[in-house]
Amino acid sequence: MYELRTLRRASVEIRHHLEFLSGRSKRGAEAWARALDKTFLRLKESVHAFPLAAEDAHVTFAVQEALFKTRRGLIYRILFTIAGGQVLILSVRGPGQDFLTKNDF
Repeated sequence: MYELRTLRRASVEIRHHLEFLSGRSKRGAEAWARALDKTFLRLKESVHAFPLAAEDAHVTFAVQEALFKTRRGLIYRILFTIAGGQVLILSVRGPGQDFLTKNDF
């Protein structure tokens, strides 16, 4: 099992997603957080099962993605890389957010 580490950018994005969702629905924000946590657990257990992200083509290290859905079917992307025995969470992208560029890493 891998150790999961959320980098600063991803932590800020998670906080923003939760604040936005909480403003609309506390229950929705809680459900989103549960879906995120479940996906983090899947990452720890089977990190190599996830595909490369589109962003991988623009950087010199492997960037993979894990998708998760909300109850309403909105898809979020967790961008991550593997370094040693750690899964480093790079970003959590919401529906409609642009792909990251090499300058974003």
